[in-house]
Amino acid sequence: MKRIILSFVFIVFASAVMAQISVSGSPLSSHDKKIMPPHAVQLEIPKILPKIQVKNTGEPIPRTAGYTLTVNDSILNQGIWQKADNGIYVWQLALSVPNAQALNLYFEDFHLNPGDRLFIYNADKSSILGAFTNNNNGKYFATGLIQSSEISIELDSRTKYNTLPFNLVHVGNIFGSNLKSTAGFGDAGSCEVPVNCSEGNNYQNQKRGVARILLKAGSYLYWCTGSLINDTKNDGSPYFLTANHCGSDASSSDYAQWLFYFNFESPNCSRPATEPSSQTMSGATLLASAVNSTSLGSDFKLLKLNNDVPYSYNPFYNGWNATGTGSSSGVTIHHPEGDIKMISTYTTALVPVNYATSTVNNNGLFWQVHWAQTTNGHGVTEPGSSGAPLFNSQGQIIGTLTGGDAACNALTAPDYYGRFSKSWDQNGTDSTRQLKYWLDRLGTGANQLAGYDPNSQAISAYFSSNIQTVPIGGTVQFINLSTGPITSYHWVFEGGNPSSSNEKDPPLVTYDQSGTYSVSLTVTGENDQQTKTESAYISVKPTLYPNPATDGKLNILLGTYNESEVKIEVYNMLGQKINIFTPEFSNIGVNITIPDNQNGLYFVRLTNNNKTHVYKVMNVHK
Repeated sequence: MKRIILSFVFIVFASAVMAQISVSGSPLSSHDKKIMPPHAVQLEIPKILPKIQVKNTGEPIPRTAGYTLTVNDSILNQGIWQKADNGIYVWQLALSVPNAQALNLYFEDFHLNPGDRLFIYNADKSSILGAFTNNNNGKYFATGLIQSSEISIELDSRTKYNTLPFNLVHVGNIFGSNLKSTAGFGDAGSCEVPVNCSEGNNYQNQKRGVARILLKAGSYLYWCTGSLINDTKNDGSPYFLTANHCGSDASSSDYAQWLFYFNFESPNCSRPATEPSSQTMSGATLLASAVNSTSLGSDFKLLKLNNDVPYSYNPFYNGWNATGTGSSSGVTIHHPEGDIKMISTYTTALVPVNYATSTVNNNGLFWQVHWAQTTNGHGVTEPGSSGAPLFNSQGQIIGTLTGGDAACNALTAPDYYGRFSKSWDQNGTDSTRQLKYWLDRLGTGANQLAGYDPNSQAISAYFSSNIQTVPIGGTVQFINLSTGPITSYHWVFEGGNPSSSNEKDPPLVTYDQSGTYSVSLTVTGENDQQTKTESAYISVKPTLYPNPATDGKLNILLGTYNESEVKIEVYNMLGQKINIFTPEFSNIGVNITIPDNQNGLYFVRLTNNNKTHVYKVMNVHK
C-alpha cells in the first residue's frame, strides 16, 4: 500500500456555482468483471491533530466534525485506466485514511465532458454517490460523506484523458476512533426524539426545510443545522437560515463547498441501526449575518444556496414571524451531533434575554428556552444543533439556535436562540446585516409570512441524455429532470429500442438504424399534464472501420438498411472522385476496397436513408 503525507491548509479562492445533485446510474465496474479494483493509496494523518471543540456558555463555536487533508498534485497520477468490454474507459483511484469514521472529497476545476459519469463509493460499493455529470461542472465540487476509512473515485468516459477533467485538492476526514470523539450518525444523546415521532405530527411540513450542514472553514469541518426560509415573492428562492457562529470565519470559497443534507431522518420514531439515505446539495453564498458577538448581534446568518433545491427533495420553505412576539409552546428541529433529524419541544413561554443570562429584557437579542418531557423522550439540543430554527405554535420561525447548557444530562438547563425580530432589521441598516432586505425584496412591509410548498405547484417535463450522437447499435441513457408533483411518466423514443417506457428513469435505449430521431417525455400530475419534445435530438451514424485502413479495405456498419438507398463515393485528398470499386453488401452493412495503391488521406461520402455522412480515412498500403 502506497503512503502519501498530507498537510493542513487554509483555502482562499473565489466562489463559484455548483451542486452535488446527481443522476441515476451505477459504476461500470459494478457490471464489467474485467474492470479490476485498484489498490488503495494510504493517506497519513499529520502528527499534530486539530483540537476538538465542544459546546460552552461563552462565545459559541460549532461542533467540530473533522478536518481536511491537502492532496498533492501527484496523487491523481496513482489512478489507473482500464477499458471495459463496451469500449468505455474507466479511471479509478482508491484512497485510505487510517481510523477515519467517514470521508468526503473536495475538487476544483471540475469540468466533465457530456457523457462522462463520475462515482464515489466505498470498498464493497455498499455506499455509492453519483452519477455526477457535466451538470455538476464548476470551479468547486464537493461530495457527500462515505461512511468508511476507504473511498474510491471512478470516472466512466468515452475519452481516455491525458489530463483528468478535475483536480482533487482535499480529502475530508471525519474524526475516527483515534481521536476518541465521533460526531455524526448514531451520536446524538439517548434523550433525543426522532422527528417522525408523534411530537412531530404537527410539523411535518416544517421538517422538510431543515437540513444538516457539513460546513468547511479553512481546514476544519463542522456540523451545524439550518433551514430553508421563504421570502415574500413565494417563489422558492433557495434562501437558507442558520447561525453566524457556524463558520463565522469561512471564506467565499469555503461557502462554495458547504454540504447540505436534506431528509436525513428516521422514517419512523425509532433510532435506526443503519444510516438512512439523504439528499445532498453543495455550495452557497453568504448574503447577510450578525456581527460576530453575542453581546452585539443576534447570531444569524443568511445564505443563498448556489442552486435551486430539486422538487424531488420535497423541500419546504419555512415561514417566519418578525413581530417580536414570543410563544408559549413550540419546537426546534435539529441535527444534534450531526445525527439524524430530531425534534425538541417547549411548553413554557419563551423569555427575551441577553445571551447566557436569565434576566428578562424585552430588548434582549435572544429567546431563553426550557425543554419539556414528551411522550417519546426529553429532547434537548447538542453540539451540531447550532443554527436550528425555533418554531412558534403556528409553525413559524422565530429564532435560530446559538447555544446554552441543555443536554441529556442537564435536561432542565436553558438554551438561547437569536430572536428573528432582531435578525430582521436590528443588527444594522445595510443589506449585509439584516434579513428584511432579502426576505422582503418586494417591499411589502410584511412582518410575518407563511411557508411555501413548491410541490403544491405546477409540474414541468424536462430531460437530458448522456450522449446525443451514437454509432449504429449504440445505446443512450436518458436522464429525467422533470419537476413538480408528478404521478406518471411516458417516454417515446423514435427509432429506439425500446420505443417507449413508463418508467421515471427509463432503461438504456438502443438505436439500430442510422438517422436523426426525436424524443419526448410526457409527465402527468393530479390536475396537469406537460410534454417535452426534442426534435432531431439523437443522431445515429454508420460506423466505418478500421481507420486507418489497410490496403484500402473498409467495412461500414449500417444496421437496418435498404441496399437501394445506399450510395457510396470515395475522393482522394485532391478532391478527385474514385469510381473503380464494387461495394459488397451483407446483412449488416457494406465492404469496399479503395483501388488506389497510394498511402494517404481519403474521404468516404456515404448516403443512407436520405442522410449523408462524410468520413476521413487514412489508408496504409503494405
